[in-house]
Amino acid sequence: MRKTGKLVIWPLYFDAKKTRSEGRRVPEKLAVKVPKTDLILKAAETLKLNPSIERDAAHPRNRRDITGYILVDKKNSKTKTLKKLAKEIRNLSSK
Repeated sequence: MRKTGKLVIWPLYFDAKKTRSEGRRVPEKLAVKVPKTDLILKAAETLKLNPSIERDAAHPRNRRDITGYILVDKKNSKTKTLKKLAKEIRNLSSK
């Protein structure tokens, strides 16, 4: 699944219902209750990360939930990219 120059972004990373040990990767104050791949895609487009979506995929830790993932260009570290995406998702979901 590794793509050179790309980052894999799972909705689980932004889920406020999950703990860090369950897979959340952003601070709780930046997390959202129901992260949707379409909202993450829109946030990545806003940040000009050249996103693409894979809808029929399940996170390796939780094979039962088919959530899909987003591939974005690697412009910064994954942590910085996730925080920027989380802030943009919060902005878009509050509108």
